[in-house]
Amino acid sequence: MIPFLKGLRHKKIALDTMIFIYAFEEHRVYLPLVHPLFRELEKGKLTAVTSTLTIAECMVQPFRAKALELAARYKILFRDFPHLSVIPVSDEIAEKGAWLRAQYKIKTPDAIQLATALITGSHVFLTNDEALPSIEGIRVLILDRFLK
Repeated sequence: MIPFLKGLRHKKIALDTMIFIYAFEEHRVYLPLVHPLFRELEKGKLTAVTSTLTIAECMVQPFRAKALELAARYKILFRDFPHLSVIPVSDEIAEKGAWLRAQYKIKTPDAIQLATALITGSHVFLTNDEALPSIEGIRVLILDRFLK
């Protein structure tokens, strides 16, 4: 069982950018938490969404380091990973993001990610951003809080 999903009735989650970075770059601290999550996704035991903004954020370091193989892996992941939907930033998401930014005083990328989560009906937003406040309508889970 994945500790941060324990007791969750609905299995649709939204994933912040760093969750993908931890998994694909095999971060030694976070891999034990995110690897089972991606296995469950692969098996269809849950579904996940993320914003197209995640693609832009994930590919910065590989492009900067000229690690084109890693950039290609990310591209394939976002295109083909089972039970993962990458949601484009629509007018509705942009407007909801602006509202969230105004209401909660959060940064634009965070607002877009959370708007994507809310609009897609996700029940959980998994991140590792301690600065994010509680948001009405979605459970914000901080990965660090589940480290043993």
